[in-house]
Amino acid sequence: MPKNVLFILNKLRENGFEAYIVGGSVRDKLMGIEPHDYDITTSARPEEIKKVFQAYKTVLVGEDFGTVGILLDNSLYEVTTFRIDGAYINNRKPEKVIFSKNLTEDLKRRDFTINAMAMDGDGNLYDPFNGQDDIRNKIIRAVGDPNERIREDALRMMRAIRFAGRFGFFIEEELFDALSLNASLLKKIAPERIFDEFSKMITGENPSHYLLLMEETGILDVIFPELKRTVGFVQFSPFHDKTLFDHLICVMDNVKPDLSLRLAGLFHDISKVDTLSIGEDGRGHFYGHEVLGADKVEEILKRYRLPNKTIEKVKILILDHMKVHAEMTDKALRRQIKRVGRDNVLDLYDLLIADCMCTRADRDASFIINRRNRVKELLDEKEMKTEKFLEINGNDIKSLGFSEGKIIGRILKDLEEMVLDDPEKNKKTYLIDYIDKNYRWWNDKIIWNRWSSWDC
Repeated sequence: MPKNVLFILNKLRENGFEAYIVGGSVRDKLMGIEPHDYDITTSARPEEIKKVFQAYKTVLVGEDFGTVGILLDNSLYEVTTFRIDGAYINNRKPEKVIFSKNLTEDLKRRDFTINAMAMDGDGNLYDPFNGQDDIRNKIIRAVGDPNERIREDALRMMRAIRFAGRFGFFIEEELFDALSLNASLLKKIAPERIFDEFSKMITGENPSHYLLLMEETGILDVIFPELKRTVGFVQFSPFHDKTLFDHLICVMDNVKPDLSLRLAGLFHDISKVDTLSIGEDGRGHFYGHEVLGADKVEEILKRYRLPNKTIEKVKILILDHMKVHAEMTDKALRRQIKRVGRDNVLDLYDLLIADCMCTRADRDASFIINRRNRVKELLDEKEMKTEKFLEINGNDIKSLGFSEGKIIGRILKDLEEMVLDDPEKNKKTYLIDYIDKNYRWWNDKIIWNRWSSWDC
């Protein structure tokens, strides 16, 4: 154990109190995983904890719930009094807690057996609900009645799935049935809390495992009914050997564990269900599904109150995932970089590669991989490094005698198109000469029209 954790345990014990690490830290140690943090529980009441550590800075993290924070070496360690939870309200938290002197009573209130173990500073394990056996047998089991545990805090359903997926464990049969029976209770949980658990799932390894468990338990239909519609959906395409749902989770599995990219993979074809048409050849077509899908994913992610920046990136990736053709010139690729943004374009190609790989087992994604490599080369061009890449600007054009705003905007747009096609032309002298030769007549015509309309 870390020295500061041992210090706290020993200090409490020296003052006549029981003290243990508890929960996830014990579970991880037994599984050979280095814990990220340590929760400490003790028989000492909050005021007694503060007295024991009066020589150190303490913080009231949650005094009503028996938690005191102790600051050691600029790190905060939370110490919580043994407790019994009162009645739960709104399927999410206890109305009050009752402090206890009994470790087993404290462990009894926890969610799953693998999280209901304690260990003292000497390494002695306290495991009244056989959590260690469930770790050996790879089982997620509720402490006591699974329906009661879930109805206390409905978010435990998401946690059960997360632990099962993370560790490759099975959900015990009674707990599994309880998830299916109580799935609708998630509607009472704050969207942010649900998505916090969900984001941990899909940014880990093999995120499809979590989605399959959600579908099997009925949780998917509650939190993402739009995804549930894709389950079993046949695409009627020789380019797809998977149902739509299986394709989506395959793409999600095969992109890097970035939240925006994983979300784009999961939702990129979400509106194929709404756009299916069957051609005369019997093939399925999904015209405009990327546009409808971008709007749909915005609606979904706003429902879970994600930041606008994340939503916009996911929308950009979905909107452009169909804009890949057998042949694309450098000009077309430069346009794509400008349209998508240099910070997003390589993620777009990761999505495109995964999308291709997850269509049919024999599909070759090498042409997209090669194109991604070319995009990486183009990103090093001077013109691709900034949004405003032209060697001249609106003020330069004004100095040539142009005053009409619309004309200046049109000229700049035309010059951008020309330079995207041939970056060698992005030189100030060349561009000024080009304007003079190709647009002077336009400006002269406007001036003449204004002069001729004067009432002399």
